[in-house]
Amino acid sequence: MENAVSFGSQAQTYAAARPSYPKTLFEWIAEQSPSRNAVWDVGTGSGQAAMSLAQEFAHTHATDIDANQIAHAKQNERISYSVCEAHNSGLPDNSVDAITVATALHWFDFSLFWNEVKRVAQPNAFFCGWCYQLPLVAPDLQKILITPIEEIIEPYWSEGNYICMRGYSKEELKMPFDSISTPSFSCELSWSPAQLAHFIRSWSAHKKARIDGHEKALDDIEKQAIAALGDEIRKVVLPLSLLAARID
Repeated sequence: MENAVSFGSQAQTYAAARPSYPKTLFEWIAEQSPSRNAVWDVGTGSGQAAMSLAQEFAHTHATDIDANQIAHAKQNERISYSVCEAHNSGLPDNSVDAITVATALHWFDFSLFWNEVKRVAQPNAFFCGWCYQLPLVAPDLQKILITPIEEIIEPYWSEGNYICMRGYSKEELKMPFDSISTPSFSCELSWSPAQLAHFIRSWSAHKKARIDGHEKALDDIEKQAIAALGDEIRKVVLPLSLLAARID
């Protein structure tokens, strides 16, 4: 499995297409933290989670391996962005109250990352990582748009993607801390078929399939689906899979 993945070539697509996570998730993370002074958001991408964390914590350290992703991140006086690997944050020892990873943990070098978590965490700091599951939509959206695309991109999913699809677990992610139970969270969105198609374009398997010669086929599915479905706003649910722990 890839130990580090850069999505820099998709930075604009990610920034535009990836939705924000529910506010209740970040409120819950802040409630679990021993204090709300500092949080480290790892693999921040274009900063969707960091912007929400900035509403709950005095300061958010947001890091990503790719400068292009950071370049497309929204700015906030309570967020400091930096380019670095997940296992080499540059943060001081015992300096953060919480560590979060939004839809990125499955790409990390687990042994190196967890050692960095132990190093930078305050006593009893809180960890939470999460990822999207595949979208839940009405049958017509599934049949006309999602299923035909999935049939083309299926060979292009990586092991990291499958870890995410199976749902995060302590064993598969080799987390050395005891996991704790978490509430259920999901992104509940009101999207047109075109917006859903734009989100699907941000999937790494979609990008790989396009590069491998399937660009026209994928574009044709998208165009035909949007023409058939129109621009009516639909409900799209993205369930989140969470892994959480207190760092001892």
